[in-house]
Amino acid sequence: MKTKNTRNIFLTPEIASEYDAYYQTETGKLVDKIEKEIISGYLRNLPKTNWLELGFGTGHWTEFFSENGLQLTAVDNSQAMLKIARSKNMENVEFLQADAARLPFPDDHFSGIISITMLEFVDDLGLVLNEIDRVLKPGGTLVLGCLNALSEPGKNKNNDPVFQHAHFFTPNEIIEMLSRFGSPRLSAGVYFSLGFEILDGTEKQSTAEPAFIAASVEKQK
Repeated sequence: MKTKNTRNIFLTPEIASEYDAYYQTETGKLVDKIEKEIISGYLRNLPKTNWLELGFGTGHWTEFFSENGLQLTAVDNSQAMLKIARSKNMENVEFLQADAARLPFPDDHFSGIISITMLEFVDDLGLVLNEIDRVLKPGGTLVLGCLNALSEPGKNKNNDPVFQHAHFFTPNEIIEMLSRFGSPRLSAGVYFSLGFEILDGTEKQSTAEPAFIAASVEKQK
């Protein structure tokens, strides 16, 4: 999701149709499990109504949020992704095609905003953050899932046709980005070795940088 179609490779039907296939692989299933455990920890004690999801893609995460009781307005600017997401017939979700840099909502509208690995693909991060700030209620919560520039996927992203134009974030960049809202807290997982084996829960985990960084911040009133 973005304002110019340079970073967002997910606008193409070919990429959209292949997106969910990763989660059917053994590595994809494990990555998915780890990431969802981390994000679940941030959502556990938050109200479940009036959430906005930015960059829903094929609805992979949207389905997870819906199953966990969140009432969502889900936004993405890819028509190809929208078609796939709507076919999944989720409850408590309203899908909308729109640009994250020009959201069609009034100020202070949502109690919570969640976005998983979407900011990496926007052309103007400042515009999108301004819109998040505008539509999030004071006292509301922003939850992000981000890709770590210091991880093995981050170091090798130029070799990947999906990620080569994306901007991965360092932990310090995430903290700086979210400090405008309040005091962020970060969690991490999916530790890849040099050979892209998953090291989570092993004695070698400390030798690698996490690929996935989750962050949560409450907007100051």
